[in-house]
Amino acid sequence: MKGVIPRISKSSVGQLGFCAQQYFIKYVLGVREPENDDMRRGTNVHNAVEDFYRNVSVSYAASMRSYGFDTVLKYFMEFIPDEPYTLGEENHLTRFFTAEAHRFMVCENDFFLPVVNEVSLDAVVEVDGQLVHLTGIVDRMFADEEGRCHIHELKTGAWKDKPKKWKSMREEMAFYVYLIKKCDHETLGGLDVEYWGWDHTGGDGLFRGREGVRTQEIGSMLSTLSQLLNMHERYDGGTDGRYFPLIDVGATKYICEPWCRVKGFCPRYERVLMRHEDRGEEE
Repeated sequence: MKGVIPRISKSSVGQLGFCAQQYFIKYVLGVREPENDDMRRGTNVHNAVEDFYRNVSVSYAASMRSYGFDTVLKYFMEFIPDEPYTLGEENHLTRFFTAEAHRFMVCENDFFLPVVNEVSLDAVVEVDGQLVHLTGIVDRMFADEEGRCHIHELKTGAWKDKPKKWKSMREEMAFYVYLIKKCDHETLGGLDVEYWGWDHTGGDGLFRGREGVRTQEIGSMLSTLSQLLNMHERYDGGTDGRYFPLIDVGATKYICEPWCRVKGFCPRYERVLMRHEDRGEEE
């Protein structure tokens, strides 16, 4: 809508690339997706990892290094909360702490801990002549001995080694790189990030990706952001989502069914929440 500054997060940009109509339902209409087990598990694992970095003693862990990897890992495993977990959180944390224990064995003490641990950032920028409020939470940022910055994301889903997955993850990280560059945070604002990476703790084991920042994905992310703002510019305040396209019919069986939890608000599925006897003839 004209005169309104859209508030855009990393999640909303990713949602637009997945399904523009679902973006409209969630981020414009404000329909909240019901919390599910995956969401609860992700929150619990993120909270435990954040607490680990806040409370782990690097000097104490270093004193155990000479006793070997298993001793360091045993110490790290003590940071798994004594909670009545029921969604497999302990398995995710075990994979994560095992990977971090391996990293600690070869890492200099001064560079093991992140310089940023779950920080919220905001920036107001101009894209295509329109102001937009960018916001996001950076999971972690690390710095090496040369001061080069590396941002790292934690995911509790399983990694899928497919081109679309690499593209979506890189564009998520590109959003953070751009946000850090443009934000007014007292210590992070304007920083150049040189590396990005992510951990996926689902599946049989942890997948850890790490690579140099790729300008191609930053350009792609900005193109998606431009498309999103164009939709907002045309949006007239209605509830039909006409300016936020439906996905191709051929993709519905891969994206909509049975996974979408808000399709009761989608024009393509507007009758799914009605009683069967009220639906009339199927088209």
